[in-house]
Amino acid sequence: MVLAPERAKRPSDYISVNKEKKQKKADCPFCLDSKVSAYEDRNKDFDQKNTYLIKNKFPAFIEEPELETPKLYKLEDNFYKMKLALGGHDVIVCRDHDTDLPNFSTEIFEDLYHTFRDRLKHYGEVSNVEYAMPIYNHGPQAAASIEHPHAQIFASAIVPNLVNRELTHTGTYYAEHKSCAFCDLIAHEQDQNTRVIFENEEFIAFTFYAARFPFEIWVLPKKHESDFRNISKSEINSLAKISKEIFGRLDETLKDPDLNFYIHSAPLQTGESNSYHYHLEITPRLSVYGGYEIGSGMVIDIVSAEQAAEFLRLSQKN
Repeated sequence: MVLAPERAKRPSDYISVNKEKKQKKADCPFCLDSKVSAYEDRNKDFDQKNTYLIKNKFPAFIEEPELETPKLYKLEDNFYKMKLALGGHDVIVCRDHDTDLPNFSTEIFEDLYHTFRDRLKHYGEVSNVEYAMPIYNHGPQAAASIEHPHAQIFASAIVPNLVNRELTHTGTYYAEHKSCAFCDLIAHEQDQNTRVIFENEEFIAFTFYAARFPFEIWVLPKKHESDFRNISKSEINSLAKISKEIFGRLDETLKDPDLNFYIHSAPLQTGESNSYHYHLEITPRLSVYGGYEIGSGMVIDIVSAEQAAEFLRLSQKN
């Protein structure tokens, strides 16, 4: 990552225009009583007070449990190789069309995280699924194609490249230091206290040092835990509370920016890991990658993590 403060805007210059929903409830595929509603096709085993779960109509990964080992296909005189995109693709829908991520109650976040945990447990029992990632796209710049609030879970027969790199580097760190890199990161951020923006008994949130996006935020459990499937009810409540604080603050300071968030957890078939730590990453989409970022794989960030944290904390005091 390259930090170029001379190219920087003031943090307040990232404030986006308030967005109003344009999709009518009668034409919304996720509204309970619309004429095109997917509600009747939901999986009732995962009903929550504020959310329900359906299969994605256009899945990236197909759930075929009977195909235990995805077959490797060789193409074009064995030049390319491919496997079937096995796994699963869920949509977790908020029942209320008129709410949105910055205004979610603690209870909505709790229902989302309960469903994330329970679906990861389900995919852990499907033999051909190696990894499952819960994600949330908020706003058109973050690839939210339907305005009705909803999250997704992508379950795949492979471990994604980014997660694999995290596992490799944290494994190397553990071999060298005999400690979890994420646990040491938490201790370091608490000691420095320049990037921490929220903290409660069980979770900590801070702007990320080598950010890929302005105002990128990471949320980690203070207790070492590699697998999100092991999150307890009280921890879900704590994570919901800190999530409400973060997304509310981003709305207050940056006026509801488009963003993504997702949870990285240990691979489903790996089990407990001393070197890995599940975490939630929040990436506001306030800038776009240019030719250098795409061509080099190096990101030029023009707002430091310390500036972003200070801006969020100052707003908290006002």
